Parts: sequence; C-alpha cells; structure tokens
Amino acid sequence: MSEKTTLTLKNKENVTIRWAEIKDARTIVRLELESALYENRAEPITISEAEFTKFWEERLSGDNYKTLLVCGANRLYGFLTFVNEIKLGQVLALYIDPAYMRLGIGSNLMRIAEQMVILKGGKSIEVDVETQNKGGLVFYENLGLKRVGYVNDHLIKMVKEL
Repeated sequence: MSEKTTLTLKNKENVTIRWAEIKDARTIVRLELESALYENRAEPITISEAEFTKFWEERLSGDNYKTLLVCGANRLYGFLTFVNEIKLGQVLALYIDPAYMRLGIGSNLMRIAEQMVILKGGKSIEVDVETQNKGGLVFYENLGLKRVGYVNDHLIKMVKEL
C-alpha cells in the first residue's frame, strides 16, 4: 500500500487509509475500548486507558505488528492490525467506530489486507473472533472466511485461502 490511500464510504464520505504511527496510540485505544462493547468479549479489557495507551505505543514502535488506520476530518473510523509479517495473513484486530459500522470500512480494510498478503506472497488470511460476537462471525463469513477451530475456548479461528 502506498503511504496514503483514499476511499469513499457508502455514505459518500471520503476517508484516508494510512499506516499508524506512535502518536495514534491514544486514538486507537479510545476506538478499541468503545468498539469492544460490541464484540461480547469473554475477558473484558480491564487495564486503564493510560496503561492501554502505553501498550499500544509499544506495539506501534516495535516490529511485531503493523496497523492500518481509516481516518478522516480529525476522526479515526477504524483500524486493522496484522501480526508480524503481513505475508502470514494473521489479523490481530479489526475495530470500527460503532457510529460508522456498515459503511464499508471493515470490508475495505479486509480487502486491502488480502491484497497486501497476496502481494507479499501469502496464501491465506486468518482472524480469531470471540465466540459470542455474532455480528463479527457473520461479517467474516460474508467475506469468505471459514470457521476452522477454536483458540482458548472463547475464540473461533477463521481462515480464507487467497
């Protein structure tokens, strides 16, 4: 992906997709905490916003994760985080601002992620979804991911061959 890509949402709003920087940590945390309410987590996030921000700053400054942001007019609409090498196709997180769900942000992030995995020589994309996150499970199934097993009794591993 180039440094910045522009996308038009279903509501006709133009947004930018770009790589996250350390300075984005606090905004990412706020969006994840707000969006996490919709995923029916088996284990809720229990650390403070400050601790969670420090965690994200460390994640963004290291080489183990790569995060794409969907941004617009001083707002973060959503993000997707890869684990390690993009070629492996492991999506650690996909969060969308609840006020902007169903506008194509998540599906576009996944489409871009798939293209990036293919360009890097990867063969599949995978994500772990909370077992009680019915909306998330339907979302990923609609994108062609299949349920292939469980992780830690509360996550369903989903995979799509590319």
